[in-house]
Amino acid sequence: MEREVLWWSQAGPSSVLGKIALAVSRKERVVCISSPYPRISGLTAAIERRLRTELSLDSVSINLTPEDQSKPIAHLLAGFLDVSAVEIGTVADFAVHPQLVDRVLIVDGLDRTQLRRWSLFLRQLMAVPAEETVVGPVVIVLLPTELTREDRSALCGPANLISTMGICDRYDSASYAAAIGARPAQGLTSRVGHAAAIEVAAWSREMLEEMVRWDAADQISPVPLLDRIAAKKRYAFPCWENGLVDYWDDEPAAHAAAALQYGYVDHVRRRIWSAQASVLLPFTQRVLRSLIARYQHFLAKQVSPEKPYVRTFNGRSKTTTNLWKLEFYDLREFTKDLLSPNEANLLGLASRTRNQVAHFDLMEPDDVLRFSDYYEATIGDVDFDIPGWNWPRCGQSMTLTVGPSGAGKSTWSAAQGIEVVSSDEIRKERSPDGEVPGVQSDIFHEVRVRSAKVLSNGRSVIVDAMHIEPDDRVRQLAIAPADVSKKYALIDRPLADKQRDGGWRGQKELVEKYHRLFVDQAGAVLTGDGRIDVEVIDLRVQKNEGASG
Repeated sequence: MEREVLWWSQAGPSSVLGKIALAVSRKERVVCISSPYPRISGLTAAIERRLRTELSLDSVSINLTPEDQSKPIAHLLAGFLDVSAVEIGTVADFAVHPQLVDRVLIVDGLDRTQLRRWSLFLRQLMAVPAEETVVGPVVIVLLPTELTREDRSALCGPANLISTMGICDRYDSASYAAAIGARPAQGLTSRVGHAAAIEVAAWSREMLEEMVRWDAADQISPVPLLDRIAAKKRYAFPCWENGLVDYWDDEPAAHAAAALQYGYVDHVRRRIWSAQASVLLPFTQRVLRSLIARYQHFLAKQVSPEKPYVRTFNGRSKTTTNLWKLEFYDLREFTKDLLSPNEANLLGLASRTRNQVAHFDLMEPDDVLRFSDYYEATIGDVDFDIPGWNWPRCGQSMTLTVGPSGAGKSTWSAAQGIEVVSSDEIRKERSPDGEVPGVQSDIFHEVRVRSAKVLSNGRSVIVDAMHIEPDDRVRQLAIAPADVSKKYALIDRPLADKQRDGGWRGQKELVEKYHRLFVDQAGAVLTGDGRIDVEVIDLRVQKNEGASG
């Protein structure tokens, strides 16, 4: 399909054609169309095509610019359809002539000095009653520009007036770009560039076809190339009548190159910002929402209606009782000892991007590329609202071992014939003796990433870690959708056995510490933390039963 036909098939342009076809189908003898000059490319051909396919009517496009319009207009128009002037005595004869039945004349190039005669002809034609079974002749008049509103009203009289103002909106532009094969690739850079091409080109098909061919970096920062286009051509001052401004996305948008030529830099800059904001702000919010969701059980203890969070800045106080309303700064302060390095870096980059865009500053291509690259590298750090949405459903399950240090969790896990993700093994990857001092959030983030990957491949997984703290269990459970089976395997053995085999943990009294913690938490674990979707398997070994591993 030709590009011109594709453009006119979009919803906005097609709607204008539909109004014209509807007027003709209702046997309206005159339809006036208000359109910029030069005319929108392909306008008359599109009208002809629509009337032919929808109403089976033949149309002829007539440019009267070179014609002498002081002659009787009925004779002038009939001549274009090979009807002799001697057969047309009056406008009524023109209206009922058998050779003009079911014919549509699309007329352009009206002589402004002859508007009174044209007005009289159109009114007389409309006064002739239409026959029941016959349509036409119909005269579709493309109105000349540079008319006062009074002149236009006098010319059209009671005729149906259809305007092409606002013929194309954002959805038409995006749909047309997709139809000609211009789609963004994966990654923020391509998405921001594509959005900028659509926003800056706006209603201009010519500019859109040009900009979608540019590199993403030039689309994101298009002013240099737009200046180059403006330097090659002298544009008239932009207005709707000359086709350099149109109503687009609820406000007037000027042809980008013409706007720059006349110093409307901020007009173009605002459209670039709008494109960047439309892509970047939702993503930065998604990063924020994702990390709040990941740590919501911790944050719920810090922020709630019972425990409001009050932050004072610039002499003003802001009270937050809903943890989902936390800002980037608030989240960073609350979770600075919990976030993994990747999470902290992603949060910081998202925060800086959000602040820059929120203050109407434009992002440079390199900044967008940096954000895009980091997003691609850390996509596993961004949780989606629907966990596991693209996983195969193979009956896979996730089992969390729950038990203190030295309880025999690893021995039991290894014997199950199921893939195991072990926090201890991840520590050994990072430290030869398996000891990683300090905050363990990075370790457990890696546990979640690896276990999610196993489940996403349709396989069951055992997550071998202590999971004594409720928050640790809830955070791990959150990686799996509701329809994936979840289990707690409670594992423990007598304290003396754990002390005997504790190794470096025994030397640091960790065995005793976690033994006491587990005793305190065992009741909640046995209830599955009150969740009906968690199956609990009690594998604890009593004092007289011996050790299991």
